Amino acid sequence: MDKYVIGIDLGGTKVEACLMDTTRTILTRKRTLANAHLGLDEVIKNIHKIVKEAAEGRNFDAVGIGTPGTYISQDDKLYGAPNSIVYETPGFIQQLRNKFKVPVMVENDANCLALAEFFASCENKYRFVLAVIMGTGFGTGLILDNKLYRGARGGAGEIGHTSIDINGRTCGCGRKGCIEAYLSGTSISRRYFDLSGNHLDVPQIYQLYLSKEPSAIVLFEESFHILGEALANVVNAFDLEAIIMGGGVSNLPVWYEENTVTRYMKNSFFGVPRGEVPLIPAKLGDSAGVAGAAYLALRELGFMNF
Repeated sequence: MDKYVIGIDLGGTKVEACLMDTTRTILTRKRTLANAHLGLDEVIKNIHKIVKEAAEGRNFDAVGIGTPGTYISQDDKLYGAPNSIVYETPGFIQQLRNKFKVPVMVENDANCLALAEFFASCENKYRFVLAVIMGTGFGTGLILDNKLYRGARGGAGEIGHTSIDINGRTCGCGRKGCIEAYLSGTSISRRYFDLSGNHLDVPQIYQLYLSKEPSAIVLFEESFHILGEALANVVNAFDLEAIIMGGGVSNLPVWYEENTVTRYMKNSFFGVPRGEVPLIPAKLGDSAGVAGAAYLALRELGFMNF
């Protein structure tokens, strides 16, 4: 009998579900608004609804969920989701387990992206990889020696909340100088406003950069430096071979040009000879998170090993 799993990508604004078979083929994908501002009951209702739509009447044997923050099973609670605080309500995940009545695995959404993009781009090529989500926030996941690295309690890889300036910009988490306070989409827009007095989104600022508008030039050059230093720090710490770049902000081609981010990275490598540490654009687009979540369920059933 065929087996199926469900992957759920729970974001700050939307929830997406997919049905996947044991060959890692996505059979259906459905999406709806999370409506987190209406409270946890509304979120749970929307998750249940979209999973039912994705299943299309098929039975499924496990569910994987990618969420902001880190899930601690002993507490049945998510921690570190400052942009989606309602998800930190104790008992949230148990309520989902009660709904689905199959095993439910939970992982940080950046780790889910890391898994999906690793298998798409790096499997059998690189073993030590960092995956980055540059979007609403700045999330990261680590694959070390072909395994997802979670740390002692599942909270490893929060590179976006390491500080590059202890007296720097205030981050949404409350700390000073976090990478996320400089390189998320919202942070880049705020920094451009500080320079120019204009409220613009990142694609608009990028167009001004291409037209050599002075404030946009200053902003992007600083961003290249910050991102290059941040990535070099992680390469130095974990002896990485490659970096996958995902999330909406990462879609700008400028990050991958020879004299932008990699110039600063190479100047900050330390220790052993590094050679090239490539920046690899994510391949799976917005399906990466939901695919990685489904992989958690496949692993639970014994069909994957990471």
